[in-house]
Amino acid sequence: MARSSHYLNRLRWSSLLLLGSFLLLGAPLSAGENSHHKLGNGLNVTIISPENVMEMTSKTADGKLLFNLADGQSYQFVEGMSDPQITNKGDGRFHPFDEDLVIKALSAIDVGGRAMNLSVNVYLLPLPRQGFITSSACGADIFLSPGVYEISFAACAYSVVHELGHVFQSAYLPDGSSEAWPAYLKLRGIYDDPRYVETAPHASRPAEIFAEDFRFLFGGAEARSSGTIENAQLCLPDAVTGLREFIVGLVPIEPAVATAPSARPTLVVSNYPNPFNPVTTIRASLSGVPAGSARDADVAVYRVDGSLVKHVFHGIASGDELSVRWDGTDGRGGESASGVYFYVVRCGQTRATGKMLLVR
Repeated sequence: MARSSHYLNRLRWSSLLLLGSFLLLGAPLSAGENSHHKLGNGLNVTIISPENVMEMTSKTADGKLLFNLADGQSYQFVEGMSDPQITNKGDGRFHPFDEDLVIKALSAIDVGGRAMNLSVNVYLLPLPRQGFITSSACGADIFLSPGVYEISFAACAYSVVHELGHVFQSAYLPDGSSEAWPAYLKLRGIYDDPRYVETAPHASRPAEIFAEDFRFLFGGAEARSSGTIENAQLCLPDAVTGLREFIVGLVPIEPAVATAPSARPTLVVSNYPNPFNPVTTIRASLSGVPAGSARDADVAVYRVDGSLVKHVFHGIASGDELSVRWDGTDGRGGESASGVYFYVVRCGQTRATGKMLLVR
């Protein structure tokens, strides 16, 4: 996108947001193709612009604005600064992330010079989502929530690299893995510590600690310009002996061939019954995924806010179909509440997401 065009688009978005709901203005938004970027560090990035996000919205009968993903997942948008969830009103309008700065931040990531070989979808949200205002990641999707002030490069790099850390962990260090994840927790000094569990406050959740470690160690000068991590009770990642080497070692030494998302094999996933109470079976067709090392697979269940509920499978998939049961429990064996959940199936570097409803 040319700078002049980008500047005009930003002015246009600012004006629209000041007036309120996009869909009620009657002025059409200029949407186009998503942009694709193949970066030198092995990241294949698809950027979904604010305009294109708005093309993915609909209005409910009672006037709520929904952001609808292709896999069936939907989020309700916050449509104005008057919403009580927006505690900091900033300069009175929302500021989406700048695409150029996002790509710059992702390009600066350097995991020991190794190619990460990850395909990532980055949504530049024009409005925050109801229930969780901040940015988040789920599987290979990153959702960047707008700021209440113009977003600086340092702030952009902080958020973008942190969320990419979640994508990296999902691919290379799933927290249900039998050996690698406990090895990380022991190295970090938080293994079997009740203060650091999935249900802990945000900054004390192990997945969040890993994302912060990733940002601080590999995100470049701007990403770590604060000189801190979210959990101030933990020592800085560069003071943990062997931590950098451990994470770098998760990525294969041989350079990986970066592949555009459209060229990757496709997983077909489903679950039955749906809705369910309390057990459902998640199935994935693996016929489009090459056999061999790529058959390493895992299945994880997430809440609508992107937080992990449970890893229900991690191992080697055989045959053309993977089938696993989820009994509605979390990683500690507790019952999950009624509601919508999402499952992410990974086989090699290929992922697919499904939506399911638990009704108790």
